[in-house]
Formats: sequence, structure tokens, C-alpha cells
Amino acid sequence: MNESTSGRNASTARREEKDRGPIVLTAVIVLLFLVLSVLFTRPLLSEGDHATYKDPYDTTFQAWTLAWDIHALSENPLDFFNANIYYPNPYTLAYSEHQITTAVMAIPLMAATGNPIQTANYMLIFNLFLCALGAYLLTKRLTGNRTAGVVAGIIFAFAPPRLAHMGHLQLSAACWIPLSLLFLHRYSEEGRTRDAALFALFFLLQTLATWYYGVILAVAVLAFLLVRLIMDRRSFTVRWTGVLLISVLLAMALTVPFALPYLRIQKDEPRFEREIGEVDLFSADVRDFAIAPPENLVWGRLTAGLRETTEERGGETERSLFLGLVPLVLGVAGAIYLFHGGKGKERFYVRYYVAVAAVSFVLCLGSSLYAFGHRLDLPMPYELLYYVFPGFKVIRVPGRFVILVILSLAVLSGFAVKTVIARASSGRGATAGAAAALLIVGLLLVDLMSSSLPMYRVPLEDEFPPVYTWLGEQEGEAPTVEMPLAEYDEDTFEWGLQYEETWPQREPMRTYYSTLHWKKIFNGYSGFIPPSYYEGVFAARDFPSSEAIDFFKAEGVEYMIVHGGQYDPATLQRIIEWERSHDDMELVERFGDDYVYRLEK
Repeated sequence: MNESTSGRNASTARREEKDRGPIVLTAVIVLLFLVLSVLFTRPLLSEGDHATYKDPYDTTFQAWTLAWDIHALSENPLDFFNANIYYPNPYTLAYSEHQITTAVMAIPLMAATGNPIQTANYMLIFNLFLCALGAYLLTKRLTGNRTAGVVAGIIFAFAPPRLAHMGHLQLSAACWIPLSLLFLHRYSEEGRTRDAALFALFFLLQTLATWYYGVILAVAVLAFLLVRLIMDRRSFTVRWTGVLLISVLLAMALTVPFALPYLRIQKDEPRFEREIGEVDLFSADVRDFAIAPPENLVWGRLTAGLRETTEERGGETERSLFLGLVPLVLGVAGAIYLFHGGKGKERFYVRYYVAVAAVSFVLCLGSSLYAFGHRLDLPMPYELLYYVFPGFKVIRVPGRFVILVILSLAVLSGFAVKTVIARASSGRGATAGAAAALLIVGLLLVDLMSSSLPMYRVPLEDEFPPVYTWLGEQEGEAPTVEMPLAEYDEDTFEWGLQYEETWPQREPMRTYYSTLHWKKIFNGYSGFIPPSYYEGVFAARDFPSSEAIDFFKAEGVEYMIVHGGQYDPATLQRIIEWERSHDDMELVERFGDDYVYRLEK
């Protein structure tokens, strides 16, 4: 081999090695985010096949939602919203988030495990991983620095307010927000049609993952356009504006089939809208931004005393909004640096993300300003938006706008990290820059780290009560009511059955158990309780009674499952004697304490 050939081979090898470098580094970052997603949610990976986070309420409902979505998509997509709960009402999936984006991604996992609980738990981990990746890609694009992107990814995925919502699968699905903004930035700077299309696609995916974040992302996009218009209105050319508008309109058109069931329910059920009083109940207090969730390893204990004060309005989950000390310091430092030293596009970046953080902070405070437990008589912009901005009436918890505060801090922190590394490297070399990067990441992980999550054991499919296997063997829809319903109490009946403690004690597991049979059930658990359930609770207040039996027969119920273990012995005996002395119900099966009656027409 001559020297020229040898030289060319060596040059090719060096070039290939250089090309492999970024690929290997990207793979390491992806692996890091995967490991952190498992670490922050521990022991969800190891126990997620048979347990849920903390309790069996919202978590089992999220599992039911994914299972129903996948079941409906495979059996009859046109019947997607006519879920099996809250019979005989239509569109009952629309009583809460449909989560189709997450459900479609979960299809392979559900097929592999056949376990709705495991699927929901693992999708939570996967969603947090995607959040880290999305914020990384956005911040790396804006800063041109991988380490800045890693820090932003960690902040956006694992900030304390994200940990507070481990029981809300839909709120883990926020990765499409940074990806939408990434391609909006690209379209704004380069004007390529494909970037506008990708922006609209990710906007669509975010909206179909959760309406909450769809509305919140819309606010972020409007702020983006407004800041850009103020800073450079000449860039709003006819072509640029037209392409963006068409992309957004196409995305909106694709959401229409998913929005119509919600609009129909809203039209027929006045209680379906979130009243401004309920929004006020869940509005954040300024003090809430100093409260970390108990899941945070460091700050959870240190802010426990303040957390106890959140019980008067809303609850600790929704009002634990402490962002972490390191993200706050880095975010503020990044904003100060960019305001004083930012050039070119960086001038827009800092103004936009500071504006988004400020607007979102104010919106978190909701319709009434609360400070340290006191309501201040000051008008808040949220109330105006509630009446004029499309979609705001679906939002019950204004504090969830914190997701944009977190993302803004994540991006601004990226610029602070880039600056620190550059200055450390310029004075003492690359080793000093690497040491600074490791120190920042280490402090950040300590600041944000979660404690081991409390888990609640739930039955596996082969452990379900046998009555549900029997129900699954019946022909047709076999409309069924499971008794007892929530207790009737005049106060909670008026306030809302979601405040009646027996409702979450009884209905979530019944909803989850229905994944075994998919028969229509009068019962249900969701974000909205329909009038039919209230009417059933009222009719059954003195059960057993002719009033209750006649009501359920009129609703089209065929079977009644009486869970004897949930009644006191005297009431259960009256039910048994009622069946023996009346011909309007007939005992057809018994499984231990579970009695199955057929309601005679």
C-alpha cells in the first residue's frame, strides 16, 4: 500500500470517527434521560405491573382510559367516545381527557403486556423521557450547546411541580410543547414550509394528548407571535403569515371530530363547564410557589408546614408550585445575561421566554389574587380570559399554567449554563468547562431529586372478583348497575358528588374492573358526573325500595350487582328479603358477598 493510499485511509477513518462522535454523544444523552425518568419515578418500573402511585383513584382511571381507547380503536373507532361507563349517557369518554395521543403510542405496550395498569405506569415514565428530550432539542437549537440542552431537559421533565402530578398521566404528556415551539422558532427564522407543518403537527399532538396543554400551548404561541410582531413586524410577510395560518387551520380542523362530543355535552349539560367559582377554588396563592410536593427529596420536607395551609382551597397536589432553587437561580441568571449581552436572535429569545414566564405566573394565580391565605380585592386577567378565550372554560386548575413557567426557566437556564461553561473553559481550558458542567448537573439533580414514590397495590386481571368474569360472559351490552352507589348526603349532593368520600372509594375500581368485560355500567369515575348518576343516588337513598328498582329499570339496566361487603349486615339482609318477597328483581348468581340480580321488566 503506497503512502497516498494509506493517508487517504487514515483521513477517512478520522472523518468517520468524527462523524460518529455526535451520534455517540446523542445516544449517551438519550440513555441519561431514560435512566433519570426511571430514577425519578422509582419504583414505578419495578412495581408498575401490580401497583399504582399513592392510591387507586385517578391512577386506575388513567389505566381504564388507555385501555378503552385502544379497545375502541381496534373494535369500532366510530364509537370511540361512547365508552362503557355512565350508561345510558352518550359520549362518556368526553367526561374527561380522551388522551388519544398517549393511547396510540401505548398500543405496542398494551399488546405486549395485556396489563392496563402496567401500560399506564410505563407510559408515564416514557412521557417524562419525551419531555426531557423535547426540552433538550429546543434549548440545544436556541443555545447551540448540548450541555445547556441537557440541563433544560432535566428541569422541564423533573421540576417539583411535575412530580406533584405523578397520578395524572395526561399531565405528564407535555413533550409536544417544546417540540411545537422548536419548529415555530425554526419557521420564524428560516421560513421553511415543512417547519410550519411540523409546528402544527406537534400542536395537534399536544392538543389531542390533553386539552389543558392544548389551550396553554395556544397562549404560548400567541405570546410568541405578539413579541415577534412588536420586535420585527416586517417579518410578517403575506407568504409567511399565510403558510402559518393554513398550517394552524389544518391542525384545528383535525381536532374537530375530537372536540364535537365535548361541545355536545356542554350544550346539553350546563354543569359540564367549569364555573368561575370552581376556578377560584383552585387558583394558586402566591405562597404556593414556595411549596414543594412531598415527593421532592429535599424541599418536600422543608416546605411541609406551608403545604398544610393549602387544604382550605384546592389541595396540595395542585398548589405545590415550587420550581426548584437551581432552576430559579439559573433561569434568572440566563435572563439577566441575555438582556445585557444577548445579540441577534437572542434578543428575541429572552424577551419571549421572560414574557411567557411572567404571563403564565399571573395566569397560575387564577381569577382571584390570593397572597399568604388572604384574598386581595384585585381584578385578575384570568377572569377576562375565562369569558372570552376559547377553551378556558375547560380549565379547572389555573396553576397548571406553571408548565410554561418551567419551560421558560429551562430554556433561560440553558443560556446561563452555556455562559458559565464558556467562561470556565476560556480561563482554564476544556477540563474546567467540563467540571463546571458536571457541578451544575449534580446540584440540579440534588435540588430536583424525588423520594421513592408511595405505591398502592391493585389486583391483577386474574385477581379480579369472579362476578366480573361472569358479567363478561353475558350476551350483548348487559347494562349493569353496581350497588351501593355513592352515599346520599344533602350537602355533598348539592356541592357535588366528587366531594362525597364514598364516590372515589367505590367507583374508580369498578371502572377499572370493567376493562375485563367492557359491558355497559351505570357506574363510572371521571372528571364529570352526569345527572343520571345523581338521580340514581337520590333514587337509591333508601335502597332496597321500589323507587330505586323502578328508576334503574327505566334507565334500561338489566343486571344489578350488590356488593354485600359494602353494606352493613342489616341492610344486606333487607335486600335479600326484598328479592324473596318482590317480583321486580331475581337472584341469578352469587359469588361470595357479590349478589347478581336480574331486573324484571
